[in-house]
Amino acid sequence: MKTYFIRHSSALDLDDATIKLLRTGNYIAIHYPTDKNGNFEDGDSTSLDPNDYDGRGKSSLKKLHEIASNGGYVFSVYRGFEGAKLGFVKPGSKVKILKGLWGRKGAYSGREAVIKVIQLDRSKELSAAESISFKSVQPRQGTICHWRKVGSRVRSKLEGYVEKTVGSLTPDLQEVMCMEFLRSGAAEKYNLPKLIHTLAPVGRTLKDIDILGVSENNRIISAQVTYHDLSHSAWKLSKLDAYNGQGNYTMYFCKCDKPNMVNGHIIFPIDLVFKEFCENDKNGTLWFNQVMGE
Repeated sequence: MKTYFIRHSSALDLDDATIKLLRTGNYIAIHYPTDKNGNFEDGDSTSLDPNDYDGRGKSSLKKLHEIASNGGYVFSVYRGFEGAKLGFVKPGSKVKILKGLWGRKGAYSGREAVIKVIQLDRSKELSAAESISFKSVQPRQGTICHWRKVGSRVRSKLEGYVEKTVGSLTPDLQEVMCMEFLRSGAAEKYNLPKLIHTLAPVGRTLKDIDILGVSENNRIISAQVTYHDLSHSAWKLSKLDAYNGQGNYTMYFCKCDKPNMVNGHIIFPIDLVFKEFCENDKNGTLWFNQVMGE
């Protein structure tokens, strides 16, 4: 089943009591009050048909119906609540109307608000500390969306089990894992350069490089991280050619059988990183449990 991200923020323009009602009542919701009929001044639209709306109202209500019909896992954040809520929507659920009050953002403070909602079949609240590893990769915009990047982590956390594999980590956490591996004694076992400090945020700053840092012998380490097979990602490996000079290290973490050297680049199995760091290293095991919210 798909996982969805839902944001209940000030953009909904609902008062604090209504936001609290949504959270404590296990609701996920959208508030698009204006339909094509032009009767908004008489009150919010009560239509549950996406075709009665334009733009974001139409697409958001359509997405809500998709979740209700097909079911899925959700990660919801609510204004004024520092944590988050994980939930499950069973297939065949219904989108319904819930009444609340408008907030203070616009000119309709205190007016009745007609909110389109789904009630979660079951849920679990996360504290601020428990939710931070999820929020660090949450979508930056929009009210409701299919959340591909989080993988199976929401489902695993809600269901109370964690698949201990590389695939259970989102791509950004795979990058962090490889960085922490290079800092650890586990890397020295394979005569890899030991990372002393980084020179850029992991995975976000440079187009061709996921990890950029300095080794203990004062050489630059430039690394790419991918969960694809080496045979299917030669073009990504070639991106490292420009950084492979003056005694510096270039590394490529990917799915492959064993450590190797290709065109001057250190090739290292990402599954072996997981085994040596997340399973065999005490600090790495602690890191994995913490980022997975255990």
